[in-house]
Amino acid sequence: MRVLLPLIFATLLMYLLGLSIDKFDNSRQLILSWGMLLFLVIMFKWQIFKRPPWRFLFILFSGFLTLRYLIWRSTESLVYTGAIDFIGMALLYLAEIYAMTIHFLGMFVNFWPMRNRPALVPDDNNQYPTIDVFIPTYNEDDEIIRVTATAATQMKYPKEKLRIYICDDGGTHNKRNQIDPDAALASLKRHYRLREMARDLGIGYLTRETNRNAKAGNLNHALNHTDGELLLVLDCDHVPTSDLLVRTVEYFLADPKLFLVQTPHFFINPTPVEKNVSDIGNPNGENDMFFREILRSLDFWNASYFCGSAAILRRKFLMEVGGLSGKTITEDAETSFKLHSKGYNSTYLDRPMVCGLSPESYDDYILQRSRWAQGMTQLIIMNNPLFTKGLSLQQRVCYFNFSFYWFFGFSRFIFYIAPAFFLLLGLKIYHASMMQIITYSLPYVVSTFLLMDFFYGRSREPFFSELYESVQSMFLIPAVISVILNPFKPSFKVTPKGQTNQSEFLNPLAVTFLIAITINLLSLIAGVFKWFSSPILRETLIITGVWCTYNVFMLIISLGAFWERKQIRSFHRIGTRESINVSIPRLNFTGPAEVDDISMMGMGFRVRVPYPLIEQERVLLHVCNADKEKFQFEANLQRTVERDGWFHCGAEFITDPLKYREIVSYVYGDSERWLEKWAERSKSGGVIKMLSHFFLNGLRGLLSSSGMLWVMLKKQWLKAREKNFTKKFLQSLYNL
Repeated sequence: MRVLLPLIFATLLMYLLGLSIDKFDNSRQLILSWGMLLFLVIMFKWQIFKRPPWRFLFILFSGFLTLRYLIWRSTESLVYTGAIDFIGMALLYLAEIYAMTIHFLGMFVNFWPMRNRPALVPDDNNQYPTIDVFIPTYNEDDEIIRVTATAATQMKYPKEKLRIYICDDGGTHNKRNQIDPDAALASLKRHYRLREMARDLGIGYLTRETNRNAKAGNLNHALNHTDGELLLVLDCDHVPTSDLLVRTVEYFLADPKLFLVQTPHFFINPTPVEKNVSDIGNPNGENDMFFREILRSLDFWNASYFCGSAAILRRKFLMEVGGLSGKTITEDAETSFKLHSKGYNSTYLDRPMVCGLSPESYDDYILQRSRWAQGMTQLIIMNNPLFTKGLSLQQRVCYFNFSFYWFFGFSRFIFYIAPAFFLLLGLKIYHASMMQIITYSLPYVVSTFLLMDFFYGRSREPFFSELYESVQSMFLIPAVISVILNPFKPSFKVTPKGQTNQSEFLNPLAVTFLIAITINLLSLIAGVFKWFSSPILRETLIITGVWCTYNVFMLIISLGAFWERKQIRSFHRIGTRESINVSIPRLNFTGPAEVDDISMMGMGFRVRVPYPLIEQERVLLHVCNADKEKFQFEANLQRTVERDGWFHCGAEFITDPLKYREIVSYVYGDSERWLEKWAERSKSGGVIKMLSHFFLNGLRGLLSSSGMLWVMLKKQWLKAREKNFTKKFLQSLYNL
């Protein structure tokens, strides 16, 4: 009955759709649209509809409104009024078709999110497979690598079946013997440092002759020099918890056709966007939506894929397809694509068991997203998922969806400039009355926001998807175009990690948004003049004016997100609430304390003591790790502030090699801590405050940088005049 009722509703809705197209007048169409939207709101509030199969009914109602809009848009609003008008109209229509395609694909992908499937841990150690742990590195700081490698040695697993390797692509033979003597010396020193680090930790060190095929080539070289049945890939900034292997290896024992167990990427530090509101609200991490919702949905269709790190793969199946693929610069997704087409299975375990680093600056953030966009564009061009043999129909749709998604920059750019087509250029690109907008367009737009919150509300605040896409959109367009023109041109670029920033400033990349804001503000001004000069157009002016206003709002918010915040810590602090004991020898005091944050460098805590504390005072911190193993850390107090009867203290650890290992175990060893952080992100409670902060930051950037656009354009213009005016000027604008 639970499955039958949604199917009955589906049949009735399809009948109603056909009936409405043929026989409903305008008033009935209006009642139908808003009545359906009211049902959506009621279902949205009623939690039962978030469970399968009732979830299908909510998706169906939203799809109904989208399909009605698509039919109306395609049959009644496309009117030819001239060649130039037609070009503008076609661009907008294609942008909408793209958005609706992604919307429908999202409905399919998110139909039924999968829960973790149980598997049994064997009692006999002999049943455990041998595992090789690969930690690929290129140019990252030694200390980042040391933390990850140390944590890898502390994973719970039969030690005789676990081998760990630092796979160093920054110390290859070619890099150690390159022409530049300074660069060659730096590579040589790095080679010896990491080799010594590996020896100290009791693990292996691997490097190769060249850097061919970047990360994929590095991992394939390691594959050819090891023989473990399974391999765990950890980016060098992805610190594993102690339970990573014992929670994942069991799936390979339960399913002999399984090639992959992917786990979430949990990031200790906010992205540059999140950093701007970290002291105001508690925004979900940008990657949370993907790792908490989308991958679970893909898992239902057996389409969860390798995400480059925090994943265990079966060597046997990898070797069948020649190792990790290097044809595209997203070797992880491409490898999964090949193995799925061979009929092998994947699974996703939605428990965070690694702790990594997000890009610190917008330059690095855009570099990373551009690489993803280029790699997925390569995948769709070189291996069109819709026509690949071996994939199930569901897998074809899923792979096409997350490849085609990265074209969103084009549609968002069109939506930003479309009102200007009419208000500034006078082009007739959208033929609809106010009543038709209210009847068809508005219910469709509202339903898409409701559906997105229905799917992702646990891990994404309203409007934040718009914000994240807006911030990236302008920069992904040239990245995607370059792949379309030459699919083999993109090269793998490592995302810098652990960078610091000494001051706060507006990133120059924001100039793109200054241009878009200027266009929309000029459009609004032109609209005011047209209001008085052409009264007959006032209905259309209201529609385009509201559209422009929304664009300005989103663009200013996006501009506000481009402030680079100060970042001087080498190790990020992790907010937590835990109880420890503190001993203060000078006061002969031992008592309980509450931890506020921890890092590899030290700890912030609150304690009640009868006498004042002083800076540089030595204290002893008594803590437990994930296995309830007790440790004692010596530390010096760096700051003490008395407030509300508590002393708020910041302590710096006094470390030696043995204590270093214990600190790594305490700080990074417990996956329960990351689960708690995920739960905290589900309760931000400050969406309006955060959006307001972005908006005010954007206004601040708009005012403080009012001359930046003119100065930069003038500078590029003068350069362009020197030689070959048109080509130089266009190239200069591109370089902005």
